[in-house]
Amino acid sequence: MGLLLAGLISCNQQSGKETTSTTSTYDLADSNMSQSVEPTQAVNGNYVSEGYQNRSKGYDWVGISVETTTDSTISVYVHSRTDVKKPTCTLDPTPAKRVKANVYQALLQEKPVLFTFSDTSVTISPLNQQDEGILHYYCSGGATLAGSYHKTSDQIK
Repeated sequence: MGLLLAGLISCNQQSGKETTSTTSTYDLADSNMSQSVEPTQAVNGNYVSEGYQNRSKGYDWVGISVETTTDSTISVYVHSRTDVKKPTCTLDPTPAKRVKANVYQALLQEKPVLFTFSDTSVTISPLNQQDEGILHYYCSGGATLAGSYHKTSDQIK
């Protein structure tokens, strides 16, 4: 009877570990990360919203600065227009970890957010659609960090 009880407790403890480890991380097989990661393009640089091209006409704009901190992590900094009014969106430097080639994940307000890079842009999106509201938290006036930003050679800091 004691062995049966010990076996049941052991099974319950194992299944509890499985459910908590997959709730807030990118859904990739751990073996992909440990064996080999595809080469990653250079993600360092500055990325801007569409309004940046018309900034001289007073349009709002948002800029994203990205710096590599290690082989598998980056630091993401969000800033925006500050010349006439308070900034639209801001985010202090935030670490993000590579989860697969050209995709990085950060935790914002305990929610996973993805930064997906291409040769010319970065797209910011929540891992889970129901968490999209978290990307409004860092902006004012109903704006959101969600969306695509195009790479620029301008210094935007």
